[in-house]
Amino acid sequence: MIYIRKQRTPDTVRKRAKELKAAPENDFDKITLPEDTKELRDLFDQMPKSEIMSALYKEQHGLCAYCMRKIEPSKPGSARIEHYEALSKNKEKALDYQNYLAVCNGGEKADEDERESEEAEQKGKKKIRVLCCDAARSEKELTINPWDKRQMEAIGYKKNGEIIVLDNMGLDRELVKKMQNDIDHVLVLNGIKNEDGQVIYDTDTKLVAKRKNIYESVCQEFERWDRQKRLTRDFMKDIIEKCENMINRDGVAEEYIGERLYFYRKRYRKMKR
Repeated sequence: MIYIRKQRTPDTVRKRAKELKAAPENDFDKITLPEDTKELRDLFDQMPKSEIMSALYKEQHGLCAYCMRKIEPSKPGSARIEHYEALSKNKEKALDYQNYLAVCNGGEKADEDERESEEAEQKGKKKIRVLCCDAARSEKELTINPWDKRQMEAIGYKKNGEIIVLDNMGLDRELVKKMQNDIDHVLVLNGIKNEDGQVIYDTDTKLVAKRKNIYESVCQEFERWDRQKRLTRDFMKDIIEKCENMINRDGVAEEYIGERLYFYRKRYRKMKR
């Protein structure tokens, strides 16, 4: 996960939300949750979703807010608009752009080649589907928040591809515990683990395997740069700045950029000692 700097609400989106709330036939003030969830969702479906997704795509640099997979709004089923505070629980934020995130399909519409590969791997085993992100979360409340910079600075990664919350970044111990629970059990970003904490089933989108590949890719880069006599503190600082620019400026970032940055920064700190 990476920190997402929320941008101002697009004028067309703000205007449409105001119109829907004011229209007498919508009876917005009389909507009560959770009883009138369907009516509220009908109103949300009248929002300018293409403009919303375009703005979210830009501020999130083309990545899912939770898992950092690439999202493609132009590709049917690739991405969706997520209510951070569930639509069924917060009427006032149902039409509020500041409550929206762009997320991937969570594995609900995995590509055919991924399905075939998974079927081959699971041949002879019980078929288990492991959804992630919004597809796994549904209406559950979240503590972890990609708009919270301090929280996102505490996100780390293991060599085996697991995503973790670091307990030495100044966050309250209880907050760290709740964030890790969201990662493991609400957003299911580490797949399914056994009682010993070992990953036994990856997500349908292969998050753990892909993050492990990123770690191995970074290790190979370090080895190559070392052989080339380029692996210096100044060189690493430059590499880190280039990656940070991907998520600090407009434009699409590399998939799983947060993990790559984590290992770059870790190596840089080690070199400074």
